[in-house]
Amino acid sequence: MENLEKQELNLLTGEGYYFETKLFGKKKKWTIGKISIGKMLRLSKIFIRIKVDEEAISNEDLSIQIPAQYEAVRNNAELCAQVIATAVESRYPKWFLKWHFMNHLNSQEVKDLAFELLKFSDYQNFMISMALMNGNRPTKAKPIEKTV
Repeated sequence: MENLEKQELNLLTGEGYYFETKLFGKKKKWTIGKISIGKMLRLSKIFIRIKVDEEAISNEDLSIQIPAQYEAVRNNAELCAQVIATAVESRYPKWFLKWHFMNHLNSQEVKDLAFELLKFSDYQNFMISMALMNGNRPTKAKPIEKTV
């Protein structure tokens, strides 16, 4: 429980989230720090390409569910590794990071990272800020239908 509290505190203080893998035989600590708008844009371009047949995945018939799971992995594993490579702060090239994460992270670690990225990205605040910026325009846009 103490580890979860520490991670939450790191999130609140902006220190970021970290995880470890073995790189060249040594433990390497990877950090996902502040998600800037530019990084949010790069991540969104990858997120939008992830496709999952949710109906088939949640189907009770295993003959439909299991092939759908295989298909989801086949279509999205590289995209997930690319998301992590984009999110971490590193001097290594993104292609190398993508390869490394594809070969060193398991599905549980990817799931944990996905939850952390969702928290760090804070899309809700971004959407609120866009609405506020839109509301601060000097003139409100009029629908074309009302002007004709």
